[in-house]
Amino acid sequence: MQDIVVVGAGVVGASVAHHLTLLGHDRVTVLDTRAREVLPGSTGLAPGFVGRLSSTPELAALAKDSVAAYLAVSKTSDAPVFRPVGCLEIATAPGRLHRAHQDVEHGRALGIEARVVDAAQAVALAPGLVDPERALGALYIPDDGAADPVALALALVGAAESRGARFRWNTPVRALETDRGDRVVGVRTGGDGALLRADQVVLAAGVWGAALAADVGVRLDMVAVQHPYVFTAEVPGLDDTPIDAPIVRYPDHSVYTRRHGRRYGMGTYAHTPLPLTLPAAPVSAERPFREADFGTAVSEARSLVPAFRKAPLGRRLNGVFALTPDEIPLVGPAEGHPGLWFAEASWVTHAGGVGRQLAHLLLGAGDPVVDPARTAPGRFAAWSEEKVRESALGHYRGIYEAH
Repeated sequence: MQDIVVVGAGVVGASVAHHLTLLGHDRVTVLDTRAREVLPGSTGLAPGFVGRLSSTPELAALAKDSVAAYLAVSKTSDAPVFRPVGCLEIATAPGRLHRAHQDVEHGRALGIEARVVDAAQAVALAPGLVDPERALGALYIPDDGAADPVALALALVGAAESRGARFRWNTPVRALETDRGDRVVGVRTGGDGALLRADQVVLAAGVWGAALAADVGVRLDMVAVQHPYVFTAEVPGLDDTPIDAPIVRYPDHSVYTRRHGRRYGMGTYAHTPLPLTLPAAPVSAERPFREADFGTAVSEARSLVPAFRKAPLGRRLNGVFALTPDEIPLVGPAEGHPGLWFAEASWVTHAGGVGRQLAHLLLGAGDPVVDPARTAPGRFAAWSEEKVRESALGHYRGIYEAH
């Protein structure tokens, strides 16, 4: 049995370890620069939306598989890891309402239940998040859900550990180790650069994966982008229940919102895309929130959502995530570098499916979730870096139009 090292213990790396051990492979070591109790990476900042309906079949398949994985692991966790509370896509114009009826048929073809509800039904399903004066109706997808990303990641960690995986915390990975034939044979860790040998190395390091890959001459075709998410202050009358109402999207406005216990949260894509070059050494995926970058977009988003018009803002964060030119994660082997695998550019929405996709490809066990060519990390190898960047950033604002 081969020794497999996974770099990164966020939701994606934890999912990879979970699925490898589900397939009976227990010689898995997961390394992370953080402490077990701390998730300041992208996972710790994620809003936790899990929507399955997408115009891209591969994204829908990965999201459906993720929901199945999250429901399964929820049964072994005392924390509210994931709940299928549903999703509402609010129509504020006739064209969107027409699109909602088409999406019901599209969902049926994908095996995803959806139906159109009127404005009063939408308000009743998500009070405080839907404006009865602006909503014409909504697409309702009842089995979509919301996750607590930190609890989810730790539940996946616990499940993998129970089947023999080992997690080494406070262990930064400094570099990949190769032999003379460009085969990756391990990683250099810690301040002293100690070598940890492995037969296979999986990078699930999020926005820092590109820097590690570049050290061995591999270009990871993804772009790190900044994204605002804001919370209200605590709202009187709300309890601590973290996941109890549908997630709400406003596709025509590139806005999404949900309840987080005593607060509401909201994100917006309605601003100029802001790419970011991160240092090679991992730092927090949270960057300073700049009013000049996000202020107007947040103000316009607040005007859509009743709860945000009535409550003062609380925490405002700027999180960084990776985006590919086609929005599909990078999952599979590195071309020209045997022993190196990637599970990169994935969100919580798809992390469960990405973990299974990678585990099945690496072990050659069973069928992958989607066609491996569609997730192949090298599928943009013929593209220039400029084309990769422009295409990825071009998808940023359209994310909620495509999903």
